[in-house]
Amino acid sequence: MAETVNIGEIAARLSKDIFKYFLWATHPKTDDNFECSNEKHVGDGGKPKATHPGDVVFHYRDPYLGKMVYLHTDLKSYAEGSITSTSLRGAFKSLCMTIDCARCSDSWRAKYSVDEGEAHEVRGLLFVHNHDNGYDKPFYDAVDKVNLQALPVAPGTQLHYLGPHDIQRLYSIANDILRLKGEGELPTTYTFYYPDLVMTRRQGDVWDQSATVETLTAPYIIIKHAATEAQSAGYVIYYNAPAACPEEFEYFLDSLSRFQMLESGERILLRVTHPDAPNDLKSVFRMAQKKYVKAWGFDPEREAILSQIQIERITSVTSTYNPGDLGWRE
Repeated sequence: MAETVNIGEIAARLSKDIFKYFLWATHPKTDDNFECSNEKHVGDGGKPKATHPGDVVFHYRDPYLGKMVYLHTDLKSYAEGSITSTSLRGAFKSLCMTIDCARCSDSWRAKYSVDEGEAHEVRGLLFVHNHDNGYDKPFYDAVDKVNLQALPVAPGTQLHYLGPHDIQRLYSIANDILRLKGEGELPTTYTFYYPDLVMTRRQGDVWDQSATVETLTAPYIIIKHAATEAQSAGYVIYYNAPAACPEEFEYFLDSLSRFQMLESGERILLRVTHPDAPNDLKSVFRMAQKKYVKAWGFDPEREAILSQIQIERITSVTSTYNPGDLGWRE
């Protein structure tokens, strides 16, 4: 039982160490329950639920919605063999009922200091960590077997999930951000960049923006930063796609152009995160640059801009939290 508690603490420690670098705020109230207000919510034994669990609540302001997003998070730390469609189905079902109550609960708002008059959304986040680092299967295949359509998802409810490979990647990015800050490549403060889109405009100032939960699983994560003593102002972009062919990078470069980042004159540092990125990564990117310039009629000014983009792969880092170590309380 004691070891199980320590294993559970791994996910809590890991999530804290990851999300602070994505500028999420954490409510200090953790590992607490709130009252269930729906008599139709029943547990595995068919008995009505009295309460719903709450591991931790993260929050940030969504730059496109212009409102605060609260992520009521279920932290799971499973061994390799425990990550199955059955265990995921149970976790999703519990989270569905939890968020259904949380969205309209005075008890929940009071517990997590949410002003009812504040523009906000309450969503669910399932955080599934593999604490023995042995899970090498496609996590989304296990999710696909859950039959999400059969879950008790109330209208208007949004659920997000991060699997072991997502968490591994985000942990590596968090460590890379820490290293870049230590080397003077990034200042102490930075922001996540959200361009105006065709149908959606960013609300609020361009600075002081957190990474949204959607951004964490997007093809790329863009950080905007001011100048440091070592570097001029610019962007650090974490590229999460496979980086397998020039055409993929051509689309990426076109996106940067649409976001008006190529014309900014600011530094662009591209950090590739995918573990299966090709060995000749820089050659693939160089070919994409040449093809993109050709599509623009060999514009020398655009070619000069593209040649300034730096591309590197990040070092993958595996978390080494140990249940025995976490058992010490000093």
